[in-house]
Amino acid sequence: MSQNNIPSKEDFARAKAAIRKSDRGLSEVRERILSRFNNKGVHEIFLFYSPKTDTFGTYVFYSTERQIEEAAKTGLSDEVKNTVLEELEKVGRGCRGTIKVEFEFDSHENVERNYEGDYYKRLY
Repeated sequence: MSQNNIPSKEDFARAKAAIRKSDRGLSEVRERILSRFNNKGVHEIFLFYSPKTDTFGTYVFYSTERQIEEAAKTGLSDEVKNTVLEELEKVGRGCRGTIKVEFEFDSHENVERNYEGDYYKRLY
């Protein structure tokens, strides 16, 4: 960084490269999960990686509040979790047994009701 604390073009390039590396494969995993589970009530999914904790945060949104509990009872939530791990492994993000993933389940209904339909507000 220059003396006046303004990032240089090289600083920005390094930051962009780090972000690309951090996000590598996550959009593919998201697309595969949505494709596989959309007809079972999965409305949206977001995956983030934290290099600081070496952990993936996975937010799965069902269409309705009721579907969250139903998915837990029927094993659908476990199936989604297992598939996320499989897909992360396929895109080269680690071995299934060593990948750390924290899951959170919510609903589109909740986002609409409490966050003005804005997933960004819900996630941050």
